[in-house]
Amino acid sequence: MSRQFLVVIAGPTGSGKSDFAFRLAERCNGEIVNYDSVQIYRGFDIGSAKPSPAIRSLLPHHLFDIAGADEELNAADFAARARAICNGILSRNHLPILAGGTFFYLRALLSGLPEMPGRDPELRGRLHRIASAPRGQARLHRWLSRVDPESGRRIAPADRHRVERALEVWITSGKAISSWQPPAASAEQLPSLKLALSLPREELVKRINDRVVSMYRQGLVDETRALLARYPEAARPLGTIGYKEAVAVVRGRMTEEEAIAETQRRTRAYAKRQMTWLRAEPGVHWLDATGSEALAQALKLIEEQA
Repeated sequence: MSRQFLVVIAGPTGSGKSDFAFRLAERCNGEIVNYDSVQIYRGFDIGSAKPSPAIRSLLPHHLFDIAGADEELNAADFAARARAICNGILSRNHLPILAGGTFFYLRALLSGLPEMPGRDPELRGRLHRIASAPRGQARLHRWLSRVDPESGRRIAPADRHRVERALEVWITSGKAISSWQPPAASAEQLPSLKLALSLPREELVKRINDRVVSMYRQGLVDETRALLARYPEAARPLGTIGYKEAVAVVRGRMTEEEAIAETQRRTRAYAKRQMTWLRAEPGVHWLDATGSEALAQALKLIEEQA
């Protein structure tokens, strides 16, 4: 049967999206397309919970390890690449299964992005210098919250790149980034079946906390030390959850115990933001990730969509 739609596997971090996407792809001739903004980078393996090379060798995986940490790859770039890959998968009569946790990337692919002002390197450099000063990131976030309260609520203070981009758009255009609207739906946009994994809060918190501890046991600090030998500390993926704290351990600014606790706290907060986004997203089919019926339910929904 010809299937001209995408399957999206969503859910909070720690809910088992990668494993579920793999099991689903095995059952329905699927190919996995990554939409995690850290797993796209080469060498960022442990801290991003990237599927292992052995797992990726078992069936097609796309958009993993496609960039170095010193390369600029924004949501628009991701969407263009992902769209071409998904069209190729569909042309083979296979099913594109998107798995990840960067919903801004996902929205860029499914709905497109507003035609906002482009990057201004000089202005971005000035904002970055402010952010690099003591308490500079908090200062920029307070500024953003004053000029664009909606973005201030949506973007975490520690998400330096998105804070800087929102301020860049406001300074350049005079309009809040939250006021720009995506383009109207076009015939080029493919329909999607959105499946979200849910867990009781207590189980999710336990999984998150255990996973962070496991990352450190697997060698996250050593991985980060090797990355710092190749890239500057200001490289975008080195500022993400997990890597930022591991950098602090390498630089002697945190103990490993402090880094684990802070990574667990930030990951729990991130999972909460993901759940808020998903609950507001229309057309999401929720699946109980604790039960044994989730895979069968997903396959039934795919059959009905086709």
